[in-house]
Amino acid sequence: MKKLVLLAMLIFGLTAGAQEKTAPDFTLPTLEGKNYQLSKNLGKGPILINFWATWCIPCREEMKKLKEIYQTYEKDGLQILSISIDDPKTVSKVKSFINTNRYPFTVLLDTNNEVFQLYKGTNPPLSLLLDRSGKIVYEHTGYRKGDEKKLEEKIAALIPQEQPREPQE
Repeated sequence: MKKLVLLAMLIFGLTAGAQEKTAPDFTLPTLEGKNYQLSKNLGKGPILINFWATWCIPCREEMKKLKEIYQTYEKDGLQILSISIDDPKTVSKVKSFINTNRYPFTVLLDTNNEVFQLYKGTNPPLSLLLDRSGKIVYEHTGYRKGDEKKLEEKIAALIPQEQPREPQE
């Protein structure tokens, strides 16, 4: 009997973890001072939400790879929301950092970490990949060289297959 209960708990746990969650909606200011609302931008293609900070070294490394991924999949509808969690003391560095590195993403400011907490963030970088309908299909905290390969595979799987693409090496 104990084995049956254990098996039932295991199966329930696996199926509960496999359920896709809808991304919570939010509105944040852009670097240009306009408001960006997630729900108004769904449906065009996959959206990668990436929480980062100027003081976070792994974030800086990951952003270089995200730029390459963006350049590959932008024409297929990929959007990258680069959400800075810099606080009011360091947020002044965000614009120059983005401009210096010519990052083409939509950059949003979450200076009070409200959205970061909404997404259960604990440490940057935090990346969440959404499908066209706003379901979270992939989530990853931290960055080590090579992590971008799995992310790119997940993005490629969300792109319509009219024109097959090879993930970048």
